[in-house]
Amino acid sequence: MLCRLLRSGFRGKTATMYLTDTYLKNFWIALKTFAYTILFFYSHPSLVLVSLVPSSLRAFQMSQHLATPWWMEAVVGLARVGLFLLIIVRLSKSEIRALNDKTYWERLGKKASKVLASTWPKIFIAQLIVFIVCLYGLMNLLILAIVDHSLSTVMGWFSTADNDPEAFANAYLFFLKNMSVIPLSMVHMLKMLGVGVSNANLMPLGDLS
Repeated sequence: MLCRLLRSGFRGKTATMYLTDTYLKNFWIALKTFAYTILFFYSHPSLVLVSLVPSSLRAFQMSQHLATPWWMEAVVGLARVGLFLLIIVRLSKSEIRALNDKTYWERLGKKASKVLASTWPKIFIAQLIVFIVCLYGLMNLLILAIVDHSLSTVMGWFSTADNDPEAFANAYLFFLKNMSVIPLSMVHMLKMLGVGVSNANLMPLGDLS
């Protein structure tokens, strides 16, 4: 009887350790995906330069309390679509002309299916949790802290007699968000869907190409 209880307890402990190790491994993969997202975006000057277009326009809109021409919002939207497509090209290490190739999109679709099949649900959910906590939680808090501590200094660089502190703060905030949270969200979600992933089984850092 005692031996049976000991064996039962050992199995339970082993199972708990196994589940814990599995969850930790999944979150480690998710954290590496997030780290790769940051490194990838900011190591590609072309992506950063393109993101300056919607970032600058959105900042100007906020500085004017959104009282700007309609075409400006259209340009912001088109610039984001262009950035999204350019991220796909860079992640997949393709040429821009490949976007007009039907077989290119078919290959991306097949790759996404394979990656989702291998990561769903545990790794995918871990990546989603890291995405929400780190990108929309911690990064937004970091941006708010940067704006709060550097607002007066930055306003001094653009000092004019009619500066509205609240409007300038909103412009500064949205500029930083458009240079970080929005493009990083694009990269991270595409990576979760398998764009640029060379190994469709799991996604260790060495295979995040």
